[in-house]
Amino acid sequence: MPFCRSAVPMWILLVLLGGQFAHAAPQTEPPPGKNSIHGLQLAPAPGGDWTAEFDYSYTGEPSGASVAVEVTSYARESGNGTPQRAIAFMAPAQQGTHHVRMTIGHQGAVTTSQVTALMRHSPTPGSPVVVASQQVESNIVWPDFRTYAVEQQLAKGTPEESLGRAVALIDFGAGFQLTEAKMILEHLLRRNPQLDQGYVELARIAMKTAWGPEGLHQAESLLSSALQIRPDSANAKILLGYVYTHQKHFAKAEALFVDAAKSNPRNLWLWANWGEMLAMQGKVDQAIVKYREALARPMTRDTYDRARLDAYRNLLKLLEQRKDLDGMEALYKQRVAEFGPGSCYSTDYARFLLNVRGDTQGAIDLATRALNQNCEDSHPRQIIGLGEYVKWASTTGPDGAEALHRARVYLPASPTALYQLASSDRTQLAAKKLVESGEAIDQKDNNYMTALAYALQDHNLAAAKRLLTLGASPDVIVGPEEMPLALLPVIEGDVEAVTLMLQFGVDYSKIRFHGATAYDFAREADNSALLEKLGPKETTL
Repeated sequence: MPFCRSAVPMWILLVLLGGQFAHAAPQTEPPPGKNSIHGLQLAPAPGGDWTAEFDYSYTGEPSGASVAVEVTSYARESGNGTPQRAIAFMAPAQQGTHHVRMTIGHQGAVTTSQVTALMRHSPTPGSPVVVASQQVESNIVWPDFRTYAVEQQLAKGTPEESLGRAVALIDFGAGFQLTEAKMILEHLLRRNPQLDQGYVELARIAMKTAWGPEGLHQAESLLSSALQIRPDSANAKILLGYVYTHQKHFAKAEALFVDAAKSNPRNLWLWANWGEMLAMQGKVDQAIVKYREALARPMTRDTYDRARLDAYRNLLKLLEQRKDLDGMEALYKQRVAEFGPGSCYSTDYARFLLNVRGDTQGAIDLATRALNQNCEDSHPRQIIGLGEYVKWASTTGPDGAEALHRARVYLPASPTALYQLASSDRTQLAAKKLVESGEAIDQKDNNYMTALAYALQDHNLAAAKRLLTLGASPDVIVGPEEMPLALLPVIEGDVEAVTLMLQFGVDYSKIRFHGATAYDFAREADNSALLEKLGPKETTL
């Protein structure tokens, strides 16, 4: 709605979120003999807003008058300071007697102390004259904008929609998103303390924000409330079973899973969590059965499909440990078929084809399809680049040169490229040829890391050994802290990597960082296995 010109500073006017206004039908009685405003009342409205209601009578003179609502507020940090006056509503006055009801939106980080309804006209531009007015004292303490935004969403949507938004924020969010989800759930539970799913979702937030004994205990308490409200809540039982699993209360967890399964719930986390509990106890065969049960059920097309992806991920790890390559490939194919080449899950299969099966072209084709389906992460490009380097290393003539050109497009030579190429026997040939062609094996990126540094950081000993064999030096200085590379596995407490460094001639007795020896770092970490591997203290001084 248009604002009339006034002495109120424009920057104050622009702060407003505005109001809604409607004239009631004019009364049939003749208008009173004078202009007046009366009956001004304030009341809270849904979504954190307030409403102002009043009646006004307008004789028609002076012509061109308007009715307005002025809000007087103070900054919270200086309640006795200069007031801020802003026009929350303005409209042309209509002859007769009318009732006005309008919404006052958020006024910023302020406390509103007065609301004034007034009728005025401007005989001179910029110099309004008040014809009639009524003022009420108020004490509206506006919430912060994040709380206000949540209240606005709750006011506009149904409880089910608000709960769905909270679930989505928890599924894919962190930080501010989890804070917003918690605020939504708190508002829902204030309105309906019997909303059992609200406690279940708060339990998820507790674990995401405070993972460990504290977060698990908080989740356990919240899930206890959910089950007191609704003893048959399958979701609460499934999540509490997960909590018990990570508290090492396996018998209690299994009892909950068995009980939840009786209702045959849609929640696929039942079988994913059940499989994880069994795997943690070393019951691999039984874990595989539960993971496969999760995958045998139809896709839910909602939040529960995240459990399906979890089952894929963990089942692939178990099959890899068993070196069941055919089982892994069948699982990769099934996941791509279900989620599609643009889901970004096809890149794991492409990497498997490249590094394990040695199907270079198949890996490139699969990664290209993912790229063409607008998969947004960098992995498809990386797979294409790695595959083209492998083609270049195994091809001569023009075809080899073209493969190298394509490789540079998708994955320029870098420490990351060298590290990835050294990560499997199938691709290390390309790493060797790159080094022979003049690429420095110890080149650093913008993080001052080398290929070997990344391999050690990822605890990828097979790649580290291949890089060392290609001539990578363990003596270089890496990282923004300018640390000796050979100290990385010491800092990480990786005894196997330290053993590898020793095999390749690293003399830890000569390495210092900020005046401390490798032995000093191991002793500070109280790592007896590492201390034994480094040898007696006097040999490291």
